Amino acid sequence: MQVFRKLQKNMLTNSSLALGVFDGAHLGHQKVIKDAVEKARNMNLTSGVVTFSCHPKFIISGISPEVITPLEDKLQFFQELGVNATIVLEFNEKLAKMTASEYLKEILQDCLGVKSISVGYNHKLGSDKRGAADFLTDYCSENNINLSIISPVKIDGHTVSSSVIRGFITSGDVASAREFLGRPFKIKGEVIHGEQLGRKIGFPTANLQAPEEIILPLTGVYSGKVRHRGNDYTAVINVGRKPTVGTFENELIEAHLLNFNEDIYGEYIEVSFLDRIRDEKKFDSLEELKKQIELDCNFAGYTNSQ
Repeated sequence: MQVFRKLQKNMLTNSSLALGVFDGAHLGHQKVIKDAVEKARNMNLTSGVVTFSCHPKFIISGISPEVITPLEDKLQFFQELGVNATIVLEFNEKLAKMTASEYLKEILQDCLGVKSISVGYNHKLGSDKRGAADFLTDYCSENNINLSIISPVKIDGHTVSSSVIRGFITSGDVASAREFLGRPFKIKGEVIHGEQLGRKIGFPTANLQAPEEIILPLTGVYSGKVRHRGNDYTAVINVGRKPTVGTFENELIEAHLLNFNEDIYGEYIEVSFLDRIRDEKKFDSLEELKKQIELDCNFAGYTNSQ
């Protein structure tokens, strides 16, 4: 998959484009992207995704939602969905001031040669926030552009959306987040040095330095998996401030990998959250903590085997 970060005239011709921020690349987003890929295949076009380097709300209001899926991870996922090219636009003040008509003509037509557009049902374009259902329908008809407006994906009557998924994650309901994402919620980061207390009680942990902009689950203990050098390991993951051994200013992510005892400081791992085991708790002694971790490991091993 080609990735373009700067625009120029005629950089693509005859393209089928999915438009959106696609934070999370959840099941609803996947439906939009898969439609663009299918239209490209059927109409002999280049399939593409047009997205942004940062959330547009940051430029508009100075505040943006916490990130579910970082850009580089989204790019990898787009490629797995069969996308030929992704255009990563810098959402700056100039772009923010473009009307929907200007955006479609100057970027999607003149630069990207769009022949087919796929968008979600609630997608809006331009500084005038023109809606997909009304404005895009007329514009595409007038300019001989195929248009697909994708209906919402619903699970148990609830519309799949990034805001709903953020709510699941921050409340600790990573199982529902996984269902709406179509895959587990993941955090990647560098393994940093901790106090090595886990090693002393027989449960060495990998302390993760997560990117600041990434959303974190509610403090507590989770079952999950850790990917290291292409291998997956069952894990017990603690998100919190280690109340038994003191409090810390910032929340930490600690992962105990079952049947694993390697020195991986400075390396990068991917932590996937599958289910929430319990709240974070202060124990009266390290021995009580050790016994609880044994129970957590048994639970994590059980849930990973299902």
